[in-house]
Amino acid sequence: MKYTVSQFIGAGLCDPRGYLSLLGALMLVEDAVTVTLDKIDINGFKMRRDYGAVLVFSKNHVKFLEAVKWNEKVKVSCFISTKSMARMNVDVCVKNQDGVIVLYARTEVCAVDVESGRIRRLDAVGIGSEVRVVRPLIEMEWTPLTGDGKLVDTVKIRTGNIDYAGHTNNVEYIRLLLNTFTLEEWRGGIVPRELQVAYVSQSFLGDSLDIYSCEQELEPSETKQLATHERLFTIKKATQDVLRCAIRW
Repeated sequence: MKYTVSQFIGAGLCDPRGYLSLLGALMLVEDAVTVTLDKIDINGFKMRRDYGAVLVFSKNHVKFLEAVKWNEKVKVSCFISTKSMARMNVDVCVKNQDGVIVLYARTEVCAVDVESGRIRRLDAVGIGSEVRVVRPLIEMEWTPLTGDGKLVDTVKIRTGNIDYAGHTNNVEYIRLLLNTFTLEEWRGGIVPRELQVAYVSQSFLGDSLDIYSCEQELEPSETKQLATHERLFTIKKATQDVLRCAIRW
């Protein structure tokens, strides 16, 4: 199944320049993925009630191909691009009014047992072979994310960071990372080209998280995008990695 909807880019999805922000893009992707899965009866609330499991995002990969402005009308399409025994990739394609792809994203989704925290087989939580897979429009290579860097912030998970599953929401992690940027960077010093996130383990209300960061310049051969800089992040709970992320601009 492919779910398609036309919408306007709201102010809440934009940065101070009036363009779709990193956080806004992830919010748009999260909404598209959850609505699309619900259309084929894959619902996190139902899964928890019927199977004792919750749907989680284990990876996100977003490419900003063209600028997307506030109040711009776009067409958002979402579909399952690959499916294995335990994981699905769900792609989101955003096109402008001229039919040009301005943003493309891939989200890796899996089911986690509520009690054990272990990944469950998809067919054990009501996701069977009838799920239709659609060929992806853009290839999304995954780059291994390594390197802790230096400690740049320590944060405590608050009530507003928690989602329906009882753990820290995936978008909230990116909000925490963006808080380490300077105001000048947030106001336009950094124009995002690509975001990769690996959600390694879970965190919960009251957890103290350390944010580490390092930055490097990219050689032209290292990326097919226009990005020339990369900032790597690692979020740790004590010594355990919770998240790894790369922001490229």
